Amino acid sequence: ENKGWLNGGSAAGFFTLRNMLVRAAAVPLANAAGYPVGREGPSVTMGSNLAYLVTEAIAQPLVEQWVDVGGPGARRAPARVVDEERLAHAQRVAGAVGGACAMATIFDAPVGGVLYMLEEITVTSWPLELTFRAFAGTMACTMASYCLLDLCGTSLKAFVLYEWSARQNVWTWWDVPGFVLIAVILGPFSACHTRVALAVGSLRQQAHAALQSWQPYAKIAEGVMYASFCGCVCGLVSLLATCDSHYMKQPHVVLDYVRYNCEEGAYNSVASLLLTTSEGALRRLFSTRNTGDIYLVNTGLALVAYTILNIGMTGIPVPSGNFTGTMLIGGLVGRFVGSVVRLLCHGQDQLACTGVYAMVGSAAMLCGFKQISLAVVVFIVEAGNDLSLTTPLMMSVTISLILNRLFLKSGFDEQQILRKKIPFLPPHPPPGLARVAAADLCDLLPAAAVLAPDATVAAVRTALEQLEVSSFPVVHGARVCVGFVTRARLESALRARSGEGSGGVVAVARLMDPVPYMIPEGALVPLFYALFAKAGASVVCVVSADGEFGGVITRNAVIAATRRFEDEASSSEDEQSKEEEMLEIRGGVRVPLRWFRGRNIVAA
Repeated sequence: ENKGWLNGGSAAGFFTLRNMLVRAAAVPLANAAGYPVGREGPSVTMGSNLAYLVTEAIAQPLVEQWVDVGGPGARRAPARVVDEERLAHAQRVAGAVGGACAMATIFDAPVGGVLYMLEEITVTSWPLELTFRAFAGTMACTMASYCLLDLCGTSLKAFVLYEWSARQNVWTWWDVPGFVLIAVILGPFSACHTRVALAVGSLRQQAHAALQSWQPYAKIAEGVMYASFCGCVCGLVSLLATCDSHYMKQPHVVLDYVRYNCEEGAYNSVASLLLTTSEGALRRLFSTRNTGDIYLVNTGLALVAYTILNIGMTGIPVPSGNFTGTMLIGGLVGRFVGSVVRLLCHGQDQLACTGVYAMVGSAAMLCGFKQISLAVVVFIVEAGNDLSLTTPLMMSVTISLILNRLFLKSGFDEQQILRKKIPFLPPHPPPGLARVAAADLCDLLPAAAVLAPDATVAAVRTALEQLEVSSFPVVHGARVCVGFVTRARLESALRARSGEGSGGVVAVARLMDPVPYMIPEGALVPLFYALFAKAGASVVCVVSADGEFGGVITRNAVIAATRRFEDEASSSEDEQSKEEEMLEIRGGVRVPLRWFRGRNIVAA
């Protein structure tokens, strides 16, 4: 929902004070209850929510004015008019800064917070002035966190992923094959993880719909039962772990782990990874001091248990983030591969410690899940406290993301947007829209929704009865569209003219915004798509060859057409892959005939 709003959608009923307070109370409870989740997703939403409310309180008085809507010769009728577009733009800029501040505080990475929001909302929705504002905002927010925690006698490093014992030469060329192997494994695995999680979410959505008459109690019961299930699974799997048998030689590690069912002084490494928060588990995985402390089998047990619980969490009605959750899965895979490599090489001293392999795995998994790159590297470099990790992390992210995109068209967030049918406009139109003209996208606008520059009170009331219309075209007698007026402004004008009869006149021309764009009805979609995707237009006017008003195209109409053509393209690709003509080549291998299109088949 937050990403859809930052893309240009509506936030009606979403960014309220009540929602923010409930989310703020539920996030720590969800983490304490044992859910396999993180706090970054809800924190970003809370940051945007707070920025939205503060901007509304501060900026709205600056973008409103009183306008006389009385007709010619009528008494003065002042109506309060708000410039909704300017206010929405200010709120989106502030919302992006708020989200960046949340990520910067969680990971103690101001630059990472800016890059994360840039990759999340894409360059097409990133205003030019936002870069410096996000930069300054994350700096101020992080400094404020330092100050408040210093007053409490603690440090921000106690609450974020951070390796305290950084060392020189944390990796060598001997580690590169292992890093590549991790990326090759996690690229397809992250795509599979996303697909299965989305399937679980769809099934849960269908179950919620089937139990609609029992809501919200069914969702509450489901949340409680799944928390209990997570606790039972983590507790039982931890009982299968092998307790550390070398604790006598490593007295320094006892305080960093969970004893659970082990003897006095020993620790259970699976319980130390599962019976804690995802941030606490990642801190142990990323450590460069505990190579050998987490046994290979124990790492595998934690990986299987946490992955299953993490996938099953999709769709549970609890404020949760999967950023650190997927980092933990990748970290477990990386740690497992690192342990295997060290075992095969008999613990060669030239190899990096398993904590470095865990960082590489986290980067490879997270970039595939979110399909972002820069922010992932910055966050994990900050967590590892070592700039020399930048190159291997970039290498693993590149390989993993290339392989992931072979199996998955878009990341988890984009898939969730499609599943929940949240209004969202991609930066580029699908190929099918290249043959669609503007006239084909025009909304079916009722005649009552078209207003004259000086309309009667009765005409305005009738127009407002068209509940599906939010922007009303203003057309004068020559069938020329001169502007658009919003529903909120018409309602304000009616309140100002409440003492008038139905025959009273409302000066709609004083309320409207002049038409900034006029599109010929024969123009193809790629010629004006950027008006909606990049310029932020919500409605445009379509005119005939003679310049007469022919209809309107709204942002929602473009989104609906985009979704329709994307679905048709996906369906046609599936059918093509099933019915595709195959060619048998040497050795009895069958390949698609299109591979040889335009080539000499015999030579090939």
